Amino acid sequence: MKVKRQKTVKKYINLFKNSFGIFEPYQILVDGTFCQAALQNKINIKEQLPKYLDAEIQLLTTECVLNELESLGGALYGALVIAKRFKTRKCGHREHVSATECASHLVGEENEKRYFVATQDKQLRNRLRKIPGVPLLYINYNCIVMEKPSFVCTKKASQVQTARTEPTDHERGTLERLKASELDQPEVIRRKRKRTKGPNPLSCKKKKAKLDHSITSHKSSSRKRRRHKLPAHVLEALKQNT
Repeated sequence: MKVKRQKTVKKYINLFKNSFGIFEPYQILVDGTFCQAALQNKINIKEQLPKYLDAEIQLLTTECVLNELESLGGALYGALVIAKRFKTRKCGHREHVSATECASHLVGEENEKRYFVATQDKQLRNRLRKIPGVPLLYINYNCIVMEKPSFVCTKKASQVQTARTEPTDHERGTLERLKASELDQPEVIRRKRKRTKGPNPLSCKKKKAKLDHSITSHKSSSRKRRRHKLPAHVLEALKQNT
């Protein structure tokens, strides 16, 4: 089962690499809900995430996430301690907002910074599914899981792949100019070169040996029976007897 999970993760990551340009080290934006789930399930995020993704990572959080955890009190003190170990990314909010709003703001409309988002917040995941090129991570049954790319994400990936195979506007213009220049030029008639022909195959056959007519006539005459003439006195005797 573990091998199957790793193959699935590699398949998803290859899609994000080839279509959206997400490369190592992966920047993973972690919120308080993910830290709390990791604490409850005894998952060490710094150890498990690099193994699961089989890559170098950077764990990030924001001041808004830390402020939200502090405001929620002692029940989430352990998640706050975990989140403070990560690098704090400046979100640009003068007044603190919720972690959901802060993460959505950092990702933006196109995820230009190529963030992974690790969260247990279903509302945040539903919002980020509408943005192509955002890998989502969550914890399920004591395991870190990468969510399957959404329909919007796969559709955008297929468009990117087809656009790479088609010529650009500059290439189309160049092709049209080349076609026009070829049509303007007069057609060159090329004459076929006469090649030396080989000998007639019928003339290369061996001639049959002709038989000598004199020899054949001699043989045919020799085969004829010769009639021997009877002597005269024998002929007269025969006449008298008759």
